[in-house]
Amino acid sequence: MNGPVAGRAVLVLVVLGALLAGSTALAPATGEPSELATLAYRIAAGVVISVVAVGLIAVLVRADGRWTMADVGLGDVRAGWRLALWGAGLWLVPAAATFGVLAVLGTPLSVAVPVAELVSTVSLLLLAVLLTEALPEEAVFRGYLTTALGTTLRGWWVVVVQALLFTLFAAILRQDWNPTDLSLFLTMGIAFGYLRMVTGTVWMSVGSHTAFQTGAQLVLTHDVVDFAGGTAVAMLALGVVPFTVAAIVLSSTPAARWVPAALRTPGGGQPVL
Repeated sequence: MNGPVAGRAVLVLVVLGALLAGSTALAPATGEPSELATLAYRIAAGVVISVVAVGLIAVLVRADGRWTMADVGLGDVRAGWRLALWGAGLWLVPAAATFGVLAVLGTPLSVAVPVAELVSTVSLLLLAVLLTEALPEEAVFRGYLTTALGTTLRGWWVVVVQALLFTLFAAILRQDWNPTDLSLFLTMGIAFGYLRMVTGTVWMSVGSHTAFQTGAQLVLTHDVVDFAGGTAVAMLALGVVPFTVAAIVLSSTPAARWVPAALRTPGGGQPVL
């Protein structure tokens, strides 16, 4: 990575970190993640974070002149939404199937509130996750940073390095160096980086990231559902199985099967990393 590109990448990371840290510091101290005030704040903060993060990337891309938004993985949104749905489905189907198997084995996932409240909470949580976490983080790490790393690295080296940076970023932001938590972020970084490598865009990883974090937060931190198993068993259904299934499906299917024509790169759906 040459000096100017590295400097811009650091700037994007610093801005994203400041936005996320600021939104956490200013969050209402309700103590209840499912409360309307908490979710409404997260959505409002997410709008600011996403607009600033993506806007900064757009400004830097325009100022550089060598790249386009498609080059940094942020191609046509009108075509990207379908890829995002594919990404969400790749997580949702195996996760739901795994929870179904666990229920048969005696560790069910049950609804603890009226259906209307569940639907409202899930809808607001999904929007909060999309705007606060999935879109800005994918735009920065699997988008701009991945393209910047691709100026000096290739293939899996790009995936691994951006995943390590993603993990380090999460540890610094959260001030949490627990190896178990860090291994989860590393897994996420590699999984979502692989989606970028296969499709050439961030939109599938945006969908998968949104689905995964919505499901994980719903099961692990919200009181609208109850899970009879422990955290380790929940993460089997939330992370290990869905990510493994997604990797198998994607590696055995041509990229063109997933990527709309409007988002394909000259390399046949794969970015030049």
